[in-house]
Amino acid sequence: MAGELAPVRIVTARLVLRAWRPEDAPALKEAIDASIEHLRPWMPWAMREPSPVESTAELLSQFADDFAAGRDFPYGIFSGDEREVLGGTGLHPRIGPGALEIGYWLRVTATRRGHATEAVAALTRVALEELGMSRVEIRCDPRNGASAAVARRLGYRHVTTLKANTLTPTGEPRDTMVWEQTAPGLAAWLRRGGAP
Repeated sequence: MAGELAPVRIVTARLVLRAWRPEDAPALKEAIDASIEHLRPWMPWAMREPSPVESTAELLSQFADDFAAGRDFPYGIFSGDEREVLGGTGLHPRIGPGALEIGYWLRVTATRRGHATEAVAALTRVALEELGMSRVEIRCDPRNGASAAVARRLGYRHVTTLKANTLTPTGEPRDTMVWEQTAPGLAAWLRRGGAP
């Protein structure tokens, strides 16, 4: 990311997105453990859960190191009072220069309330407006209608579907939908009444 650092904390109308800390491990573990069956169809890492809280703390320590070094920007999605982990998201520099990918997941009790849309809207603006990225992508399994709906609601454009380019969490070949947003695209979408 050419030395640019994403903000450590982002506050939206209902949420706090912030860099993970090792002390978030118990709350993160609780969110994952309560949502394993909901997460496993879409998230390969969920296949290794549940894991000990010590392992979760080690992972969050690595996330914090990556964030501080500008290698990757994983965020927790927290309730406004930061008492509950609602999910995870991030700005990931894994799709080439000048671009970031946004990934996201929610605990099962936080779905269908607009939380993913709210979090992704905030990260989209950070990536395009504050960090000056040329584009932002969301990638998802074509069968994950909820994830695709987030991209669609935020004015992302479906640019391609990659055929059998990856595997499902259980190891079968899987297609990937690629959704894209750019700064001009975001500005046009906002002019048309889009509301991130």
